[in-house]
Amino acid sequence: MNIFSNFGGDIIKKQVVLFITLIACLMLVIGAVSASDTDALFDSQNGLLIGNGISDIQADGSNAVEAASNSASVSVKVNYEYADDAYELVPDFYLISNNTYLNFTKTYDVNNRNYVLSLDNFNGGKLNITAMTAGYGSQAKIINGADLSKIVTFDLKASEAYKLGRTVTEIADNKLDFKNADDVLAITTAGVAKYNGKLSEDAMEAIVNYGSIHNCIAYSNVIMLRQSATDPVDFAFIARNGKELNAIVFQNGSTSYSYLGTISEDMSKADWNKYYNAVVGENAWSFASLANGWSAGVSREILQEAAFHGHICEGTLGGYSIIQALLKYYPPEQETNPGGVGSPADVTAYKVLGVPGGSDDDAAIFFLDDTIGKTGYTGMNTTNTGATENMIGFIRWYSATKTGDLIIMTFNSTNLKNMFTKETGINPDDGSLEELKYCSWWIDQINKNPEKLVDILYEFTGLNQEQYNWLMGTTENVTYDGEPAEYGLDGHGLDLEYILSLGLDKATRATPADTQAKLSDAEIKQIGIDAANEAKKIFNEELGIDIDRDDVDFLALTDAGYAFLNGQDTVIARDGLYEVFGGTLYSQNVLSLHQAVWKPLWFAFALRYPDSDAVNMVYLRYNPDTKDFFVGELDGDRVVDIGFDTLNNATKLRAIEKSFVPDGNWFNVQTIVNAWNEHPIFDQMATFLYHAHVCPGVQPGFFITDYIQEKYPLGENESYTYIASNIFCKDDSLTYLLDLSPGLGTFYVQKLPSNETISPYIEGGNYQGVLVVWDDNLKVGKASTVSFKWATIDNSMYSTSEAARANQIRAYINMYAGIEDEHIKAMPVVSTDDERWITEEQFNMLKQGAGDDFNAITYLKSLDDISKEDLLKSMQGDASGESNSNSTNTNSNSNSNSNSNSNSNSYAPASRSTSSYSSSSSVGTSSPVVASAQTAEEAVDESADDKSKDSKDSPSAAKSYEVSKSPATKSADSNSLIYALVGVLAIGAVLGVGYMKRKK
Repeated sequence: MNIFSNFGGDIIKKQVVLFITLIACLMLVIGAVSASDTDALFDSQNGLLIGNGISDIQADGSNAVEAASNSASVSVKVNYEYADDAYELVPDFYLISNNTYLNFTKTYDVNNRNYVLSLDNFNGGKLNITAMTAGYGSQAKIINGADLSKIVTFDLKASEAYKLGRTVTEIADNKLDFKNADDVLAITTAGVAKYNGKLSEDAMEAIVNYGSIHNCIAYSNVIMLRQSATDPVDFAFIARNGKELNAIVFQNGSTSYSYLGTISEDMSKADWNKYYNAVVGENAWSFASLANGWSAGVSREILQEAAFHGHICEGTLGGYSIIQALLKYYPPEQETNPGGVGSPADVTAYKVLGVPGGSDDDAAIFFLDDTIGKTGYTGMNTTNTGATENMIGFIRWYSATKTGDLIIMTFNSTNLKNMFTKETGINPDDGSLEELKYCSWWIDQINKNPEKLVDILYEFTGLNQEQYNWLMGTTENVTYDGEPAEYGLDGHGLDLEYILSLGLDKATRATPADTQAKLSDAEIKQIGIDAANEAKKIFNEELGIDIDRDDVDFLALTDAGYAFLNGQDTVIARDGLYEVFGGTLYSQNVLSLHQAVWKPLWFAFALRYPDSDAVNMVYLRYNPDTKDFFVGELDGDRVVDIGFDTLNNATKLRAIEKSFVPDGNWFNVQTIVNAWNEHPIFDQMATFLYHAHVCPGVQPGFFITDYIQEKYPLGENESYTYIASNIFCKDDSLTYLLDLSPGLGTFYVQKLPSNETISPYIEGGNYQGVLVVWDDNLKVGKASTVSFKWATIDNSMYSTSEAARANQIRAYINMYAGIEDEHIKAMPVVSTDDERWITEEQFNMLKQGAGDDFNAITYLKSLDDISKEDLLKSMQGDASGESNSNSTNTNSNSNSNSNSNSNSNSYAPASRSTSSYSSSSSVGTSSPVVASAQTAEEAVDESADDKSKDSKDSPSAAKSYEVSKSPATKSADSNSLIYALVGVLAIGAVLGVGYMKRKK
């Protein structure tokens, strides 16, 4: 139960309850509140008290009885704007008296449909009660102790995004008749996309709640389609009856549907044209491909990856098939762990060499958790070396011996299409409908024998450190056999010509393991239910706390949805957690951490408190052999505080990693949990989960994204492409929040040595890469270099790197929220420079890889600086005058791998307040606010999980992940909260408010 939870999409920090209490107390003291003013609404959208102010309530009935001495009880009734939500949602409460949180026990009075709150240590006087539920604004009321016998009634109002989600779901149900459908799927861009200037995850919360109330949409059937904050909020609901799929589509945040009708692959071409003309933009193919893939029986894991990628296509399915073949014949090697408490540790690590533009790259990144920000992927356009977009190279690297296997795979699109045509008589290149049928055929093949769809082109062993460095790139100087070599190396990616020149020996395939018995959906869901109930039991036995549904201060964190059991996905285990706890990704109470598919299935459950940095946690790992759970312990305790005090205790940290969280994932778990304790907003948390941990290094991407979307808003026919040069964790947040990826052909990775990324435009700053805003109609683009300089954050009060890192993480979360933090000594800076208008030929050169000494930044700077008008004049008569193939509706989505307009939209970024980088001084070279920004050498060393542990370039040499980085900007709403509350701070110093809250 925490009033600081992220209701309505914007952050509400721990100070807010203090401010609420102080305002209330001040108003009562000065007599500013009249007895007739009965309601005080806490508007979680803006973080302010609104309405008629706080006062003694005029209660409307009585059935609660005041208890003796220091204990009492009060009855509360909670009404929701959508009345039937009361059947699904359990409200949470805070009770404060004399500036102190009170213990209480919550029970439900079935007869009167009220909640009875039994209080401990209540000594009379005023009682402040706050009611809250995810998706709704919180409401606070103050009553006199003498009025405890009266019922306190709350009327909670839904957020704007929640109303939108609820309205479109109700309309969809009315039109598609969910209750009589075989199954229902909901797809939406809500979440990171903004609605009325705020993140829109509450819209998904509304869909989940409605689906649960009416038993019509499973939690795992609500799919979030990854897009950016500036993209429109769209919805598609699909009802399946046998093979027939009917859909209703809402676009651009409208409650008027743009399409109602069939979306089945068996529709006529006339029906397809009707659908495509009604559904504007790229989501026409996204909705149709996801819906038909779902109907064809694609696994939930593939559906989840396809939603990240943007659609289902041959490349998405081919990438999954390639990964299945890789893990079958070249599985990760692990240490044996006889009798140990931890799961076996990986001896090998995978690295991916890709050619951006083939959707299969996204599948490799997703299923192996080889994200760009964790230096798991290098990829430029190396087709000039003989590689193709459908090729992927995998290095299985042994860090102990500094040797590796190099496996190159592909799927032969031509052969597979011929096979499909021979079996069905359909040419998949004829149009979008034919491609939908082709994808369904792929799914059927995958479900039978996925590796049959894959060609293993090359299988090499004996790759050495020097060869590894050539392919993956290095940041700092490297040595071979103790002898100095070059300063550093560019990453060359899938340089096929170089690879074939090495004369490597042929690798030997592993003998495939025996196929294990499959688990049913019900069995996998039961694992989630059992884990949740085990955690509830442990919290009750050790702390005397009963964890209720919809507890805003309780978290279930798991890798369910990514880890496989017996070769099958575990997405539906999250439905089990939802069934017990009621939490979702969208309320940030059930979170799934991105992990590789072979990792063990684990669950971490945490309880936070508003009065301290303490976070109590339980850790479980599922044992598929015995079908029970390992329960982590520390000195006999199964509930352990993992907050700041623990992070600052080196001895305790070592013990925790040995016996409490012994699976090599302690860093991942504790950073997510401790960041959750700081109440990050949804887009931050979604990025943290994709990156698989929280660190200072991932957070610059938030501010670089804001800067790009503000300075370079996309117009019609425009899209972003990014060529990364200085690779560290922030590249994952850029990927996620800008809706870019190698598989979409919009994110290229050429890792450059640090001496080639020193920016002359910001003292102490570094080039991060090259941004291109490409106009696919005019065939010209605006390109610029992107530079970044770290903030300075004071960590002097902490003795361990873990605590110092957590302090930096908190500081960056506060920066992004616009909240003052005394540890922030200098703000970071983002700058874009070297702007050039470029032709398509020059654009292709920027994406070119594997050339000798080629550097995208140097190349861009070498181009002539001419105006857009002059460039267009020089291009007259070129191929840029040809018509755009996307103009034909009958087959506009047939080339699903090209994705040339994957980010195209006509929406400008949401308005933002003035920030450190939105003024002219912030993008120049001498902004005084950042003059003392922290250097990488001064920063806290990141976990080895963030570094390439497989090269000389990594453990202690590379400092690129390890610091405090981010320019501060946030919406006007967040800043107005700060300004509005500044005057209250002085009152807090006078009253000395303290917090003590425990729940039973």
